[in-house]
Amino acid sequence: MALSSPALAQAPVRLVYEAPPECPAQPAFVAAVEARGGDFDRAGSGRPHRVLVVAITRDDRGFAGAFQARDDGTASDRREVHGQSCAEVADALAVVAAIALRSDAAPEAAPVDPIGPPPAPPPAAKPAPSPERFVGHTGFFPPRTEEVLVSAGTVRFDRKQTYALVAGVMANLVPDVLVPRYDLSLTTAHFVTMPDGSQRLDGTVVKVHVSALGPATHRSPDTTTSLVGISFGIGLCGSPHFDTRGLVILICGEYGGGFMNLETRGTDGSQIQSKNAGFGTLVVDGEIQYNLGARFFIQANVGGGGVLGDITAERLDGTRIFGGSSAWGHGVAYGQVGFGLRF
Repeated sequence: MALSSPALAQAPVRLVYEAPPECPAQPAFVAAVEARGGDFDRAGSGRPHRVLVVAITRDDRGFAGAFQARDDGTASDRREVHGQSCAEVADALAVVAAIALRSDAAPEAAPVDPIGPPPAPPPAAKPAPSPERFVGHTGFFPPRTEEVLVSAGTVRFDRKQTYALVAGVMANLVPDVLVPRYDLSLTTAHFVTMPDGSQRLDGTVVKVHVSALGPATHRSPDTTTSLVGISFGIGLCGSPHFDTRGLVILICGEYGGGFMNLETRGTDGSQIQSKNAGFGTLVVDGEIQYNLGARFFIQANVGGGGVLGDITAERLDGTRIFGGSSAWGHGVAYGQVGFGLRF
């Protein structure tokens, strides 16, 4: 509904204000303009029939507002703002209207006192905070585009990295053997700190690791097979809770690979076979970290998935000592505990 109060209609500059019922009324909007230095009575000198048109509507993102200054022959560029609430949009339009009114005011309307104090300098921009603690989370299905309304100031970007050493066992990599596994891992998370101090974890968390496997031994009635190997992996992780001074939870999907060296001997100690077997891994890993201060943390993780490829050992006559019959592999599981440092 368009409104123009009788008082403003008699002023040098007239206001036409249109907004939904849930928005601030025209008197509240006028008060907001005047609080920011806009004066309808002192503006518009030499420009008859000056009209400020303010329109606010509801849209799919919240509310949209538009501002335009018109007179008999010309019109200014249309200024548009958007916000989640009508109050935000009205407040932004009040700032725009106040600037337009101040630019219309006569220069002599504000005399300067020659013996008065000098004007105060404008306030300095508020610096971005330098927190020691970062808290955030990731969405598992993040939108392609996301808009965040921030106040004026500095936006800060931080990269937090962790280096962890964990140890545990891996089950079913080789049948009937628990293979020791030692991991050295690197995890990287990116944070954004807004001018008001609020924080966001930007994007997914990336994790890479190198693992030492073994030594382990598989025994059969007539053979002994020694196993040792190495593997690697890279994963993309989501975090429902990430606190660099408290609890961190990561859920990762990981792809990797490696190889095992197998040396098989008979009961008399004679060598039967020595070979390397390659394999791939596709696993889901759950990880919990708890930070003990700013740098040190303890960690536990469990995971499971599939091994692509088949690790086998054979006797001299070609009969198989262990290993599956399918080249597509088999399932594995593992658990580990350890500690790490955060930077």
